[in-house]
Amino acid sequence: MKIKDLRYLVNAHMEKEEYHDALESCQALADEYADEMTFDDKFRKGFCHLKLDEDAEAVRCFDEALVHEPDNVIALANKGGCLYNLGRTDEAFQVFNRVMKLDPGIFSPWYYIGMFNLKRYGETGDTGSMERLVNAYRRVFTVAPDIGSFIMHDPNKDVDYQLETFVLVHSDIRDLSVDEMTVID
Repeated sequence: MKIKDLRYLVNAHMEKEEYHDALESCQALADEYADEMTFDDKFRKGFCHLKLDEDAEAVRCFDEALVHEPDNVIALANKGGCLYNLGRTDEAFQVFNRVMKLDPGIFSPWYYIGMFNLKRYGETGDTGSMERLVNAYRRVFTVAPDIGSFIMHDPNKDVDYQLETFVLVHSDIRDLSVDEMTVID
């Protein structure tokens, strides 16, 4: 099959959220045209792995894509999320810091920083974790206001809450700098 036909199949499957089928087409593309694979080809393969909860493979594919475009914030943010899911928090935070420096308008690093601190606060009750959690969610809400109605699940209390409500309820918590928020202690 021609490279353009395989790329068409990948895109068609991804549009229908058929990630297993898209991944098969990605693999055929890699097998037949390894030397001609572009950033987009490698990114799409990583994204399919991400959607299939295959985080280690997704990281590998995003790394391959980033060789072509090292400052692509979408690939970096996705890689950071996968690293976080794999429990590689230090590496994830390094990637998130890079994303935030390249484009402070990306909300996913703030989301993961919030999740990390939500878990930490539940385990320790540490006030610093709560401050970082609230500040991270403020940033999510500031960067992506339409996400304010997003329902978040607090695994520590086993309750759901609306992001905007959570931020408003904790409006008394002081604002932190980015450096203060990205601490892993």
